[in-house]
Amino acid sequence: MNTKFDSLGLYFDAIRTIESVSPEAMKELWHLSKTDKRAFDKIVEQNYKLVIPIAKRFTKKGMDIMDLIEEGNIGLMKAVEKFDVSKGVAFSTYAVYWIEQYVRKAVENQLKTIRIPSHVWDALNRWTKTKVILKTQLNREVTDEEVAKKLKLNKKQVDDLRRFSSVFNGTCSLETPMSEDSNIQLKDTISDVLDNSPESVTEIVRTREDISIALNDLLDRERETIRMRFGIGGIDVVSLDGIGKIFNISRERVRQLELKAFKKLKDILAKYNFISPEEAKNLKLDSRSGKDRRKKETILSPLTDKRFNVERRSRWI
Repeated sequence: MNTKFDSLGLYFDAIRTIESVSPEAMKELWHLSKTDKRAFDKIVEQNYKLVIPIAKRFTKKGMDIMDLIEEGNIGLMKAVEKFDVSKGVAFSTYAVYWIEQYVRKAVENQLKTIRIPSHVWDALNRWTKTKVILKTQLNREVTDEEVAKKLKLNKKQVDDLRRFSSVFNGTCSLETPMSEDSNIQLKDTISDVLDNSPESVTEIVRTREDISIALNDLLDRERETIRMRFGIGGIDVVSLDGIGKIFNISRERVRQLELKAFKKLKDILAKYNFISPEEAKNLKLDSRSGKDRRKKETILSPLTDKRFNVERRSRWI
């Protein structure tokens, strides 16, 4: 009998026997979860199924599925511990972030003796995902050049990705010398140009699809100000004056709320591992400048998938 698949089957069977609780009972469990371990464990038990699809996504990385599920369950418990019901966010949305973080870190730290930086891991995932999407759309194999064009990567960025991919797949080590008579190692030639560390809070807010997780730690008015200013959640972007009318406050007061939120987000982003604590220290609050935005006629918001005029947006600040 194959022990691996037998243990996985037993685990799935055990999950199927878990009885669901009613929404009313779940509310009571959340109320008790901070002080009652049985209530805490019951909530975790009710959400085990969230872990399985995430763990399956990482099985091709070489780790055993049960090890991935175990790490994901630890992330699930962390999510239950930190979740705040009063924020009005669906727990599944919140939990997926923590589950994936724990599974991803397990793969990064245990699969290889060397640790590939998180930003490179993300870049490799984007490359692979884009390649699969293009292959499906075109119904044929796609070239690296086609993937690079889709991701708007230059030749050096593609070469860097190939080097990291070779390291990840075990064909070479970061300690590999570039030549027999050279002291320069492969790790010294791989730049961060593919995915540079963010320079400002506004840059992260604009580009992170899961930014709502961090915004939940802000006060209600601060959170809503950021959501409206950046069109988060599919809503239309609102100007400072427009938000002022909604909250019945002055334009300057809205700007103060926005700035206060940015300052808080520096620590919050580090808390949720969006950036490192060291990056948080050097993170600028706002990189939105009219000069920079006039370089292009329009930009595509990754949060709303809507194009909007850059010149017009520069007057909202």
